[in-house]
Amino acid sequence: MPTVAFRVNRTRRAFVNAPKVKGILGDALDGEVKPHFIKAFEDVVKNWEHKPGFQARKSITADSISVTVYPVGANKKIYVYVTEGTRPHTIRIRNARWLAFMWGGPGSYKAKTGPGGKWGGPGTVSGGKMTFRKEVHHPGFEGRKFEEFIRKREQPWFSRTMNNAWRRAIRSMSSG
Repeated sequence: MPTVAFRVNRTRRAFVNAPKVKGILGDALDGEVKPHFIKAFEDVVKNWEHKPGFQARKSITADSISVTVYPVGANKKIYVYVTEGTRPHTIRIRNARWLAFMWGGPGSYKAKTGPGGKWGGPGTVSGGKMTFRKEVHHPGFEGRKFEEFIRKREQPWFSRTMNNAWRRAIRSMSSG
């Protein structure tokens, strides 16, 4: 299953393992970071007909702070196929008499997404005629790698946000 983990490593030394510090860091992860990343992934699928949901899991250990985002729900397989891509494969009928789709014509299909983290397009079917088959041989497609794009784009924000939370935690230790 595709996941993306955002991690910040402070130093080679272990973090202070004080409950108060962990509480402040955990509050920042739960209140600000997890909703931010879940929204980033929801933006990818906002115009999909069959959207997956997303959840996030936090981890605060002795040497790192991380958030992992992953798809959930009935449509998570669709997300996995799109983000990881597929090899050529055969699609056969299951609970219908025919597979029905538009085929032929100039530029008969334009995807909503593209390789390299592109998303948000309209996704269109243009031209062609309605075609019915018992099976089709899908050529497969390159994975969209949404996780890589979001990770690269959001890493500076995550590091800055967690460093600010770390500073708040250290100040709270010295003031009380």
